[in-house]
Amino acid sequence: MSPAALYLAPPSAAPSNDLLLSRLGAYWRALGVSDPDQIVALSEQALRRMPDSPESPDPLMGALAAARELLDDWLARTLDLPRRSRALAAARAALLSGAAPDWPAALFAPPGAARDMADALRAAVADPAPASAPGVMSAQRIELFSLLDPLRRWRRRGASSPSGITPS
Repeated sequence: MSPAALYLAPPSAAPSNDLLLSRLGAYWRALGVSDPDQIVALSEQALRRMPDSPESPDPLMGALAAARELLDDWLARTLDLPRRSRALAAARAALLSGAAPDWPAALFAPPGAARDMADALRAAVADPAPASAPGVMSAQRIELFSLLDPLRRWRRRGASSPSGITPS
C-alpha cells in the first residue's frame, strides 16, 4: 500500500440510474421542459447515449454532456446546421432565450411538423460575430494630467510676481 493511499478519499460508487435520471430531469426542467413524460423520455435517451466506458471520471457529467449532444443533434437536424458550428451555438442560445417556448413538443413531433417553431427559431438566431481580424492601431500619445496642475501653475506664477507677494 502506498503512503499516498492513506490520504486519498475512498473511491465512491458510481451514481445509480435513479440519481442520474433525477439530475437529468432537473436539467431538462431548467431548459424549459415541463411535461413529466417528455422529461423521462429525454433523460432515458440521454442515458442511452452515454458512453459505456468505465474510465469516465464522472458519470453525471457524462450524462449531462449526452443530454446536450441530444439537444444539439435535434437543433442541427431541425435547422439544417452543421454540427460544432457557431451557427449551432447561436441557435442553442436563441432556443434557450425563449424564442420558441413550445420546443419540447416539437422535439417529439414527426419531421416537418415543427415547421412554425423552426421558422420562429431561425428568425431569433442572431448572426454570429465575424471572425476576429488583426488590425493595426497607430500609437497614441498619452497626456497625463492632474487636478492640482492649475493650482500649481497659479502658485508658481504668484511666486515670481514683481511685488513679491505670494498667495497664501
